[in-house]
Amino acid sequence: MLASTLFTVLTAGIAIAVPLDRRDVKLDDAATAEAQKFDATATRAFTATTITTSDGKCLSVDPFSGDFRENLTPVNVVTCDGSKNQTWDVITAGVHNNVKGQALIVSSLTNACLNFDARRAPGNQVLLFSCGGRADGGGQVTDSQLFAFSGGAGPQALVPQAGKNAVCLTVKGNVIDQTACNGAASATGAELFTFGGQAAANTKTAGTTAAATTAAATTSAADCVASTVTKTVTVTVSDSAATTNIAVVDTNSSVVDATTTAKATTTSAATATNIKVSGAGGTLNPTAVAEAQKKDDTATRAATGDSTGSCLTVDETAGDFRENLIPVAVKDCDGSDGQKFDLITKGVHNDQAGKTLIVSSLTNGCLSFDPRRNQDKVHIFSCGGRGDGSGQVTDSQLFPFSDATLTAAGPISPSNAKGTCFVNTDGFLQPSDCDVTKPAANQLFTIGSASGSAATGATSVSKVTATTADATTAVAATTTAKAATTTAATATAPIKVSGAGGTLNPTAVAEAQVKDTTATRAATGVQIKSSDGQDCDGSDGQKFDFITKGVHNNQAGQTLIVSSLTNGCLNFDDRRAAGDQVIMFACGGRADGSGQVTNSQLFPFVDADLKAPYALTPSNAKGVCFVNNNGRLSNVNCDTANPAANELFTIVA
Repeated sequence: MLASTLFTVLTAGIAIAVPLDRRDVKLDDAATAEAQKFDATATRAFTATTITTSDGKCLSVDPFSGDFRENLTPVNVVTCDGSKNQTWDVITAGVHNNVKGQALIVSSLTNACLNFDARRAPGNQVLLFSCGGRADGGGQVTDSQLFAFSGGAGPQALVPQAGKNAVCLTVKGNVIDQTACNGAASATGAELFTFGGQAAANTKTAGTTAAATTAAATTSAADCVASTVTKTVTVTVSDSAATTNIAVVDTNSSVVDATTTAKATTTSAATATNIKVSGAGGTLNPTAVAEAQKKDDTATRAATGDSTGSCLTVDETAGDFRENLIPVAVKDCDGSDGQKFDLITKGVHNDQAGKTLIVSSLTNGCLSFDPRRNQDKVHIFSCGGRGDGSGQVTDSQLFPFSDATLTAAGPISPSNAKGTCFVNTDGFLQPSDCDVTKPAANQLFTIGSASGSAATGATSVSKVTATTADATTAVAATTTAKAATTTAATATAPIKVSGAGGTLNPTAVAEAQVKDTTATRAATGVQIKSSDGQDCDGSDGQKFDFITKGVHNNQAGQTLIVSSLTNGCLNFDDRRAAGDQVIMFACGGRADGSGQVTNSQLFPFVDADLKAPYALTPSNAKGVCFVNNNGRLSNVNCDTANPAANELFTIVA
């Protein structure tokens, strides 16, 4: 499994620079405003100037070609037209530049900085990103955004400091890319750029950025209620630009399940109103969370699970909208999920012998140390070190580990900072200087056992709660949950999807969509016909099981409505955008298939409903019925005791 994973990493998609189509993402106004701040204190060598190539074309940015907060935006090379998309500021000093002889190249339209990230796939290494190198705008200075600059208009090379004088920006196709060079003196032709247009030397100005939003609505004709797979392109995002002080490896990664709720227990986030968080974004973004916090089912776990005592604690609402940057509290142990951790000694995000990841069992995020931050340097972050969950291995999340760690008190010392140990400071985990060979008493932690017993002498130290467990490996890849015509687990060619990841991930699909062979089915493979009486075509996508008892239904008088094709459950989530609240989701309400029972997937049912017109009324929402809305199942307010004709469906065997 490990060899296969490494091979996949090493051979993942080699790309070339080609014209990039407009992706028309939906910008998040709040997140964009936070990420792309105008530096009113900056010294500008040029303001709202053009940057032209050796053949007279202009560098241009389309704010809708990146992610939801105008990050990861490619820089296009187009015919000059005088638009604001083609204007740039050259900043020689400011919040994000404290290095003499270097400049930031900043889009006057979006306020994002030109960025070189050698970790990204070839052809996609030069992009615009939040100045300072952090996607939420919280970064300070990063060498991936600094370019050698002497003050003139050029022509001159754009040589990123992070490239160590061996990389020059160049034109490839119709975008800006990078090429090997021997410093600015060696640059020729397509590697030379000129700052033109109106310049304002050494000025300090203020401005604003307008963040636009767009939404794409799609409809499809449907004779029957159906679960379908559409073919569009999704956009993923990233939460850290290239830096030299955190080692991460960026690869393409498939993500599924990101189109709906991120966390659900038996009380289920799928049924809750918007969950507020204290960090960026203001509320949890289910799509971003599910993408960022993926469970590694291939991992070897030295420990996983349960708790008693005084413990490290994770509050999933204390971070940002993707459950990143969560500070780690130290509280009395109470057995809650926020106090449970996995110690992963081998997996997607750990290929280092003698090291472990410390992973929140609640959020799947990794304990991380980032000395660049002003506060909360110790926090929970997407495993792999990239905010969107696409990172591989970073030493900021690796901690020394041996089997003795499970039984003796020891320090938590991050591999990216020598002489640093974590301590409990005013109820939160914080870094402190230490001698890791002789840590002080307040720098020691123990790992709790399943019975709650701590290691000898652990009464005076804090505890990381867990229970020992055998190594685990991926279980979903070989599952027999799918029927002979299985959706994706046996496919040879990638199957494109409209949600996160772009293509189906067979392992994740098989894990998330498990058929309950123990269930009581009132009906199997039936069709659900809308009130307008249109004919069904008998395809697998129009067949459903009605499950009245099973792993995900323990409620009498209720049924799950399960796709016979995908094994996903009909689900109502009123937190989602209007028109997209009725969806199929992993039964139990957790994207990885580990959920139990959620009332967002339960519908009132008696056997007589199989023979009479039937209203689809989700148990998590009073006065709501489903209807056919221009070929897509949607929801309306209704009198469930006396539903209207268009709110009735017929079950057809």
